[in-house]
Amino acid sequence: MKHKISLLALAGCCAGLTLVASTSCKMQQTVGLRESGQSRLMDESFAGQKACDPEDHTRPFIIEWDATDMSSFESLTASDIVLVKYEGCKLRVLDECRNDSIRGSQGAYKPTEWTSGSLETLDIHNEGELYAKLPLGQASLGGRVSGGERFHMEYYVAGTTYASRDAVYRDDLASNPGCDDATHFVYGFNLGAFALGSANEINSEVGGSVYGFGAGGKHSKGRTAEKKGGDLGVCQAADATEVQGCKTPIRLNLRKIRDGANPEVEAMSAPDDSDSLSAAGVINAKLEMSGEARARFEAAQQKLVAGDGKGCLKELDAHDKLDPDHKTSDPKGGLGLVRAQCVMMSGKCDAGKVLARKSLEATATMQMGPEQLDKVVEAYGTQWCQGDSMSDRDQLLQALNQLQSAAFTTRKDVEFCEVQYAKIKKLAPKVKAKDSDDTQILNIEGSLFTTVPLCYERAGSCEKAWKVFPEVLPQRTKDGFANMEEEARTKATRSTFESLVRNCVGK
Repeated sequence: MKHKISLLALAGCCAGLTLVASTSCKMQQTVGLRESGQSRLMDESFAGQKACDPEDHTRPFIIEWDATDMSSFESLTASDIVLVKYEGCKLRVLDECRNDSIRGSQGAYKPTEWTSGSLETLDIHNEGELYAKLPLGQASLGGRVSGGERFHMEYYVAGTTYASRDAVYRDDLASNPGCDDATHFVYGFNLGAFALGSANEINSEVGGSVYGFGAGGKHSKGRTAEKKGGDLGVCQAADATEVQGCKTPIRLNLRKIRDGANPEVEAMSAPDDSDSLSAAGVINAKLEMSGEARARFEAAQQKLVAGDGKGCLKELDAHDKLDPDHKTSDPKGGLGLVRAQCVMMSGKCDAGKVLARKSLEATATMQMGPEQLDKVVEAYGTQWCQGDSMSDRDQLLQALNQLQSAAFTTRKDVEFCEVQYAKIKKLAPKVKAKDSDDTQILNIEGSLFTTVPLCYERAGSCEKAWKVFPEVLPQRTKDGFANMEEEARTKATRSTFESLVRNCVGK
């Protein structure tokens, strides 16, 4: 079914062409006819005049970002709010406008809100429609459209991701020189897939999809799109792995940075004390919360999941003001772990662990000895701590756990495996076991033997897994192979490798 698209809803600037898009959007001023026979009057139209004004085009499609641009953007959104310089027809992502030490220091993106979605279409017949519907394509398509060429675009929005904060203030960015040029932040972005190509030989009135979405189109599903993001063909797939191809960022929702100071900056930056290092309230108390207080507490939990520690603390502080009878300053409240996790994520690891310990001591349903309590608190720290305040031990345990997760549960990329392995090699000599029960530290050698090659294998590189394998062999095994001839040693090592990393057999 062909869908009609509002010109205003589809208006975007030629900003999304690349992470650094350089485009001339000057309008022709001479009224008359073009060589193609089209009138120049549209150049004087509202759409033409406003084509490069960010005030009017805050939802640009990013149709010309290549795979590298897309992966860079997705990497940035995984760790912080994305800031951009957006002026005229130029959009540049400011990858230095963030704090590498503390993930989410400027906010984070909430889990994606997935929708059922439907196929939408755009048809560009002249320059007026290009400006009104897809002005960000002026750089690459403008000359062809002025020559009489038409274009057809199909896109599918599978879901939308929103930021955990609704505004960014200029003073929020003042301490980071990398933010000096920032004009907007990415408040949200649509995920899905799109395809665009010349329509001169396409009859877009026949219905169905030209580029492979669904089975109702009369044209070949193999038709090549000149520009595409994701794969329209998998947007209705049932398999979760396959449908990943329909989760590519295709359109941004930008908001202008506000001048001055954040009115809530004092609450967000307050040092942790006996009041701020507090619980969020008991479960029974949660049932008695006012609607707004409950909403604040639930918003805190969402921001915690999204990785926005400071945003979580702000919501918990707001909850305290709304529900003073169940202030989060009481570790006996029952939900102190929420506050503790947010404190850890905000970059204050030790302070968060102190609150976690007090909350567990006061509210744990089962009695725990001090050793068990320390292990539980350390596990929380391993999961939630961030920033330079982490001790060598906390960083080491975190890297070990992340590597184990990448080896057995959550698939990561090769770079992730390399970073965690390098961190472990650097920190392991500095961290000594506390006692004979400190098994995570005592068994690092055995842990690396399995997790490092399996991490690389799950990341798709048997070559990397094999290359690193001789290095992570336990010393006892190395000693046993040492007396062998080189050929026999290589064969024994390979046999051991393939018995462990079965998906790399023969590769």
